[in-house]
Amino acid sequence: MKKLIDTKADMVLVDSRPKRSMYDKGHIPTAISIPDSEFDKLKDQLPQDKEKQLIFYCEGFKCKLSHNSAAKAIGLGYKNVAVYAAGYPAWKTLDADSAEEAKKMAASIKPGKEEGSIDVAVFETIIEEKPESIILIDVRDPDEFKAGSFETAINVPTDKLEEKIKTLSEEKPVVFICSTGARSGEAYYMVKDLRPKFKDVYYLEAELTFNKDGSHKITKK
Repeated sequence: MKKLIDTKADMVLVDSRPKRSMYDKGHIPTAISIPDSEFDKLKDQLPQDKEKQLIFYCEGFKCKLSHNSAAKAIGLGYKNVAVYAAGYPAWKTLDADSAEEAKKMAASIKPGKEEGSIDVAVFETIIEEKPESIILIDVRDPDEFKAGSFETAINVPTDKLEEKIKTLSEEKPVVFICSTGARSGEAYYMVKDLRPKFKDVYYLEAELTFNKDGSHKITKK
């Protein structure tokens, strides 16, 4: 679930719990509220595309609300329906653990020689061992990104970044990458200009290439 959210997967996440007593007090990010008891009244919130991935959740393994709602969605003709059975209780635990891990990761990141850069060796270790512990943003153009990038990377080209900066999460360290360090460096300073209190933001000052087999090469400058 966390990976789907972090990578902005093409899905609709539905909270089947009561809205006022549960959803409004806390829910999984990106989830919409369609309480199972109000499913028929609020079903228009579901996407028109019956092939769209739908994931329902509720209050954990002993709660049947998400399963009930998923069955109703299947009855409406949706073909790609799943249930996150562990539900919100598991997410709360995971979220707390992730926040603690992010703090540890932020403390362990070693800066590079250039202002705002991340040490290349540290970056490679993170990518190999704990890639989901950072928010990795590839600021190259879409065609470059499509040709190859890291599995956990999110593509936000530099000309689109300014409008995204206000919503950029501070829960994990943010690292910008590109092909040479030029555009990623520009992205770093853009964040610093628009959100000067944002502490854990870095960029990779190195030449980065991706091979057809999915491997990559980082060359220090």
